[in-house]
Amino acid sequence: MTVSLKTILVPLAGTDTDPVALSAAMSVARSFDAHVDALFVKLDPRDAVPMLGEGMSGAMVDEIMRAAEAEANSHLSVARGAFEAAVQGAGIDLRDIPAAEPAASARWREVVGRAEEVVPREGRLSDLLVFAHTALDTEGQTLATVESALLASSRPLLLAPKDGPATIGRSVAVAWNGNAEAARAVADAMPFLRRADAVHILTAETSVTEAATGRRIADYLAWHGVNCQLTIVKTGSEPVGQSLMVKATELGADLVVMGGYGHSRMREMILGGVTRYVLNHAGLPVLMAH
Repeated sequence: MTVSLKTILVPLAGTDTDPVALSAAMSVARSFDAHVDALFVKLDPRDAVPMLGEGMSGAMVDEIMRAAEAEANSHLSVARGAFEAAVQGAGIDLRDIPAAEPAASARWREVVGRAEEVVPREGRLSDLLVFAHTALDTEGQTLATVESALLASSRPLLLAPKDGPATIGRSVAVAWNGNAEAARAVADAMPFLRRADAVHILTAETSVTEAATGRRIADYLAWHGVNCQLTIVKTGSEPVGQSLMVKATELGADLVVMGGYGHSRMREMILGGVTRYVLNHAGLPVLMAH
């Protein structure tokens, strides 16, 4: 269970979504006097050559590796520029070790490897991973990294939309259905819940979820000093995920907390319906845990 929030990992890819993730991470870091690690995973050029040497001449292999190296360096340059701009904009210090007095800080890191392997491993030594919101029909590598981080890091993910709210965590909506993933998400979100001005429990009454489920989590949070308002969400013919996000927006939430449910760790993952909807449509920051 995350009882404090002091270290934040932001995987960067040198794309136009990096500033979105960095902005969200810096905002959270300033709220919690936390440290941001901006991580760029640089692909080993040798990994860009499938079946190295199989049916390829040495010249072809060299050409592929040089092209991969050039592309990786280009993405690294873009990511580093976004990081430096974000640090300057947030007005926080660069640090490699904690300061004597708690204060928001950041540092840049580079690791060679495959992002879907490196990010979960590095994420296990952070309290929160931050990504830009990634829809399921976007570029495969980005989605694969998000999925692997969700399932294999044992840490919560914060997914930040491009046009998100000015604040994150002042008004929190908890999507609660009583399953293990939702319980993990609530535990991981406790630093936000304890600081929030308002917390709303959203329970969609369905064939598998009863309204009483929401009352139980409200009672549980009261013992942690978190006062909640319970809202039973009527779904009708709409997808549950859509109904939950619409209600969260109506309530003025600037953060949604939910379990991230997946059936498989394969790259072509069959995600739970609510998780799938949120990944495709979320317009609010979402803290998700598996």
